[in-house]
Amino acid sequence: MSKFTKSASLVVVVLAATSLHVTSSGAEQPKMQLIVVSPDGQGFVERDSGRPFIVFGTNYYDPHTGWAPKLWRQFDAQKVRQHFGIMRELGVNCARVFLTAGSFQPNAERVEEQALGKLDRLVEIAGEAGIRLILTGPDHWEGAPSYWRPDRFAGKSALDALQRFWDAVGNRYKGEPTILAWDLLNEPELPWFVQGWLGQWNAWLQKTYRDWDELKAAWGEELTKADKWGDVAVPKNQPDLGNPRLQDWQRFREHLADEWVRCQVEALRRADPTHLITIGYIQWSYPLVRPGPPGRYAAFNPRWQVELLDFVSIHFYPTMGGPFSSQENWQNNLGYLQAVLAYCWTPAYAGASLSPRKRGPVVLGEYGWYGGGAPQQHPYLSEAQQASWIQAEIETSRALADGWLSWPFADTPGSTDMSLFGGLVKSDLTVKTWGHKFKELAANLSELKQPTPELPEFGFRQAFTAGSEDLDKMHRSYVSAIQRPLSKVPKVTPKGSF
Repeated sequence: MSKFTKSASLVVVVLAATSLHVTSSGAEQPKMQLIVVSPDGQGFVERDSGRPFIVFGTNYYDPHTGWAPKLWRQFDAQKVRQHFGIMRELGVNCARVFLTAGSFQPNAERVEEQALGKLDRLVEIAGEAGIRLILTGPDHWEGAPSYWRPDRFAGKSALDALQRFWDAVGNRYKGEPTILAWDLLNEPELPWFVQGWLGQWNAWLQKTYRDWDELKAAWGEELTKADKWGDVAVPKNQPDLGNPRLQDWQRFREHLADEWVRCQVEALRRADPTHLITIGYIQWSYPLVRPGPPGRYAAFNPRWQVELLDFVSIHFYPTMGGPFSSQENWQNNLGYLQAVLAYCWTPAYAGASLSPRKRGPVVLGEYGWYGGGAPQQHPYLSEAQQASWIQAEIETSRALADGWLSWPFADTPGSTDMSLFGGLVKSDLTVKTWGHKFKELAANLSELKQPTPELPEFGFRQAFTAGSEDLDKMHRSYVSAIQRPLSKVPKVTPKGSF
């Protein structure tokens, strides 16, 4: 989650979880097995036994290590063990944890052994608690290294460093059953433009169109006298519905994102063919709701990149007005959640840089809301209101998600967003109302997942050039289209009550 700037967001990973029942602290834990995608591609199972696994957990960091959290620089194994014991008691079966470039790879040429030693301890503690881990690629929480500049996503130094990182951690933890998956990066978003992309942009155009005449036929009057074959200008970052230059630039950005993913996946699978791979997509990867100009589209497209990944993990927070401000806001946010998840299921569009295949599982990797306080400029909400909204998110997504990871584990005193009061537990580790409801649901996971109906196809391409008014119409049309088949899914109320 881009947690340090979001005012009303919570990101959820949708993971399939095992039927492994989390036992009490004194009971012996069953031996863990590696988790794989089920043969039908619709969920997760234990590799050896074939037992279903429904991911139901949280995003973890020590809430008393600052903001952004400094889990690794202030790593305290005793506290981590205490936190995982609490998570075990609540029924958490999976925890998503951020690795950081500042601790693990401050220098592009090596991965720090001291940080890996701390990760060894975390893996050991999680395994003892019977909690699987999803570990992210190196992120910025503890500082951004110099080799990310000037281009984190297409620059050679940054890409070479990532391959070294995955080679080191992949080889070290290959076959470790406590690790469920590698999450390549939390909420990746491509910038609108990097100067070094100009040559790649023109090379992409020359590969996409055979010659100048074919480009001219496609673009028509959009081509100017200043444009030349091999020297075509980049569009402005402003909406212009159907503009072919803007449309192709968005496709080019997706191409760069695809290649970034491909590079890492290939390196990681060479080092570690035993674990699943995903990405923690930001909700702006769904193109029909965009908080700004065309450049706010993340360019990481889960509907295509699933070809490279094992499953999709996408995040969601209620950004369409406070859910408790009005019934309209409540319904609009739930419809938005359904659209974000359904987008990961529906057939992909023509002309993307990857070819479509049958989708894998979808996990809501971050989701939730706050309660028991009033973070920043938000109104006060009670713990009961927090639990009510989050339960509504789960109920609304039962036919669209294969797993759920709540954000965050604990209320975070230094937070500058809803994480201040967003936890399963308070900052003093007292269990909140949402934590108690979570425990009830975790005890009855086999009843939680509902079948996914056949969802309609939809034309998303114009969204990448559209302005806010057109996007709103497209989004409402898509929500209406997917809610029709979803409304026909038989309702079975699980224990833990909605």
